[in-house]
Amino acid sequence: MATFPWITGLATATPVASFTETHFARVVARWSLKTVSRTPENTLPFAVALAAAALPLIDLCRARTWALIFTITLVVTATGVAVLAFLQNYTQATGVYWSEIEKMPANFCGTFFHHTAAGAYFNTAWPLAAGLSVAAWSVTRTPLSTSVAVVTSAATLLLFAAHGSHISRFPQVAALLVAPFLWLGLKIRVRGKRALVLGATGIAALLLILTMSGRLGDITARWRYFFTHFSTSAFVEPTISPPESAWPALIRDDLFIPFTSHYGWLGDRGEGWHTALRAIADRPLTGHGPANWMGAASQHSDDPFVRTFFQFLQFTHQDLLQCAVEWGVPATLGWWGFLVGAVVAVVRTRGWRSPLHRSLAVAAACALAAVLLQAQLDFPLEMPAVALNVIVLAALAWSGRVSPASSVHPRIASIA
Repeated sequence: MATFPWITGLATATPVASFTETHFARVVARWSLKTVSRTPENTLPFAVALAAAALPLIDLCRARTWALIFTITLVVTATGVAVLAFLQNYTQATGVYWSEIEKMPANFCGTFFHHTAAGAYFNTAWPLAAGLSVAAWSVTRTPLSTSVAVVTSAATLLLFAAHGSHISRFPQVAALLVAPFLWLGLKIRVRGKRALVLGATGIAALLLILTMSGRLGDITARWRYFFTHFSTSAFVEPTISPPESAWPALIRDDLFIPFTSHYGWLGDRGEGWHTALRAIADRPLTGHGPANWMGAASQHSDDPFVRTFFQFLQFTHQDLLQCAVEWGVPATLGWWGFLVGAVVAVVRTRGWRSPLHRSLAVAAACALAAVLLQAQLDFPLEMPAVALNVIVLAALAWSGRVSPASSVHPRIASIA
């Protein structure tokens, strides 16, 4: 058993180091809203439910009605979160729904404390709104179709502009990166003076929303800090990490040690990733247990920042690595193969069930790509609300294609 430590992982999760366990308990007691309640008891059933829902969702999304129901639900819900975020910024709210019972830190956005999770959530929805808008504009003009097209266009604008309501950099970059591919994939054509007027109006509305978002100053400051840190951090001489016995005396009032012994362009993220690789090498097949990054990191890192900062206590800041740490390499390949495969399936598809399926599948693939890009530097897939949207996006992407069997004979396709 000692020769094959991964076998014990089938029954035993890696224990959390005593210092980390005590420290995290202090963090939760002081800032309960800063932590995500990720435990094996709630993470394992949620993951099993997502996996079990994948195939039924794909099957349901093959029907236009269900594809529309899922898409509209995601767009409407995200639009509500975006409106809430803008109102919070405008009124300088100190808590979600303006609750004064427990004040939130300034970085919360909408219904999310982690502003990076809010950005990922918006990225799951605005491409879908764009897909609905293109589908509505392309049908025969009727009062109803025109109204739907206008509403979905406004939702697209609002959800894209919602990236001005939070201060996380990576989802903003991901949104900008996928936007040209969405434009090309949906085959959006701008023609005539009317189209130019509508485009200019949309850009003006977007700029107005961003200006009124109340976050432009914070966003600018964070980007300025990023470029300054990027240009100087690689040339800072690393220091010797103090021993764990000295950490209690070094912890600041905000309950973390404000430096890391590992410098470079990736900084603390780089140390988090190296910690993950060491943990994966220790238990490659079974992982260290659902929601147990904390246990794995506490046993495989001596970095005081990673071991004390509340976000690094829970998140690797690289979802692919965190998935492998907690669930093992085989499960990670299956999960990420399903998600990346959905994007590839849309790119390679030549036959579509309907024009609507095509628009929604292309939009879903772009939304999924934005989240997966962000997941390389953050932890969006660890947020249940984002993970739930992601599984729906993957289903929409997989369901739009026509399988080769269905092109052979309708009766064979119906049996299959």
